[in-house]
Amino acid sequence: MLVVVLASLSVFGTAAGVLDVNSTPEFIKPCYRKDPNLNDCLRQAFDHLRPYLSRGVPEIKLQPMEPLRIQKMAMENGNGAVRVRALFSNITVHGATNYTILDVRGDVRNYKIDLILSIPRIETTGSYEVSGNVLLLPVRSRGDFWALFSNITGIATIFGKEVLKGGVPFMKTERLLVDFKLARSRFKIRDLLNANNILGEAMNHFLNQNSNEIIEEMKPAASAAIGKHFKSTINAAFLQVPIPIWLKDTIP
Repeated sequence: MLVVVLASLSVFGTAAGVLDVNSTPEFIKPCYRKDPNLNDCLRQAFDHLRPYLSRGVPEIKLQPMEPLRIQKMAMENGNGAVRVRALFSNITVHGATNYTILDVRGDVRNYKIDLILSIPRIETTGSYEVSGNVLLLPVRSRGDFWALFSNITGIATIFGKEVLKGGVPFMKTERLLVDFKLARSRFKIRDLLNANNILGEAMNHFLNQNSNEIIEEMKPAASAAIGKHFKSTINAAFLQVPIPIWLKDTIP
């Protein structure tokens, strides 16, 4: 459930063009390379973003992220008891901006950022299409879904490098790793493919009775899908914001 942290980085990438290296946008709280408390500053910078993510910033064409909308996300798991291919679309996420940053560790020399955050509750709706096998039984379903996740802990690691554009330094994301833990989850689907209420209720019962096991089976695929989806978003973000805007060399 790292979508909120990764989406928060997209605040930088919604402007019509590259920000001027000398600009001081109010939505960015800059940090300083030589600050002995750099990690605290980075944590405060993410906290500073929260109200902007929620309500949006019209001046830079940032749409409100409460709710957060994701057009499509695909994932595939080919191992274990749950071997499925899933496509989710028209996803709406409520509660993602109500996050608390637990820890940030920045290696500014190598442009590596580790983030840990918690979110008390995320509610999602959308459409889905799933095919594959669950416990050796073939499954093919398409319809609408609702899901509730409680007490989420998310972890993200961004591996970046410095690149120059017109002589101005920017950070490009080379790799993005994500992981998450959930204390509780609930699901409800409405199967439109099989048009069988009994089958749909049986599937809902199975999902909720075995939610922990299913999530653990699907976690590698879900983490990979989230990472893939948001890597391009983060690159679009950081490649519009010169490094000196958010990471300054000297402390005033």
